[in-house]
Amino acid sequence: MLSFFKREPLLDDASVEWLFEVFSWSLRNFGTASFYQNTMLVTPTPKHFPGSGTSIEEMANLMMNQVKAYAGLDYWPTLACDHHQFRGDPADVISVHQMLSALAEEGGNKALVAHSRNLTLFYEPKQVGNPEVMIANFSHALMVHLAALAESAVPCEEELLPHLTEVMAVAHGFGLMFANTAIPYRGGGCGSCRSPAMERTGSLSEREVAYALAIFCVLKAVPEKEVTRHLKKTLKGFFRKALLDVSRRETLLADLKSIETPSRFSKYH
Repeated sequence: MLSFFKREPLLDDASVEWLFEVFSWSLRNFGTASFYQNTMLVTPTPKHFPGSGTSIEEMANLMMNQVKAYAGLDYWPTLACDHHQFRGDPADVISVHQMLSALAEEGGNKALVAHSRNLTLFYEPKQVGNPEVMIANFSHALMVHLAALAESAVPCEEELLPHLTEVMAVAHGFGLMFANTAIPYRGGGCGSCRSPAMERTGSLSEREVAYALAIFCVLKAVPEKEVTRHLKKTLKGFFRKALLDVSRRETLLADLKSIETPSRFSKYH
């Protein structure tokens, strides 16, 4: 009978511990100094994404450049490319290591970096109509490249790399967009009611993203209302509970807060 009154966990302990572990790995590899001093909660609003373009290409480049700036990677020379128009071999797309090497060879002068030495980030043009999806996709693409520069091995198997890089994006301030665009399970339903091209194919569940966002907010002391005013309605209650749950994980939190590392990524790594 007493089991009826037991509080159900928000997430299983293994998932929670892994999310904390990825935050720890990210802080150790990319620096607590930049996280606490520069990283902000990025909101899907004109405050953080001002301006407009006269074409889809201009809008995509505008959002990409704004995402790069908030991620602290605005010095990376990148090219936003409509994946429908890409005619090359994806295997030939420059890697982040090649791009940074090119920057170093040119003395850090971006104007001297050849067009072919830009890091290519692909986008779906229809997603300009759903900016949160495009922002999430650009930030996730940047995190995939950034993860390749980490000094220590990732704390997961290869098949979980997409999950890890999504947590990295949350740790870099983009949690709201990931939470708002994560697609919850829909039993049955009408598949024609939505356009796949307008959605984001995520790896973490919406609750896992919301919990990771709660870890970010507790570490950064972000007030609850700054999040819930922008968070989709169906996640507000879960997020509030997640904040409390994270705060109760005293040992895991203390481990994260004890990490002190300078940014390991100077301008040209």
